[in-house]
Amino acid sequence: MAITRKQNCWDIMHCDEEDMCPVRVKKVKRCWEWMEKHRQFQCRYGLCYECIVYLCNNENSVLTDRELEDVMRNTDLFQQGF
Repeated sequence: MAITRKQNCWDIMHCDEEDMCPVRVKKVKRCWEWMEKHRQFQCRYGLCYECIVYLCNNENSVLTDRELEDVMRNTDLFQQGF
């Protein structure tokens, strides 16, 4: 089953609905932009641009759909149905 591009970060990362993540609460589609705007450490250290969420949602991703699926399977982020 292939991955679906343009997924919300909380769907990819399987965040708990009780989590008060501001990105999830505000339904921000591009979490890396919010993190950068709010000067979160993840973007200051370049972590956002290595994150599977960014790679799945970036139109210019260097990874193919198959490679993204493999990464998600290997990190237990892939769920059947995506």
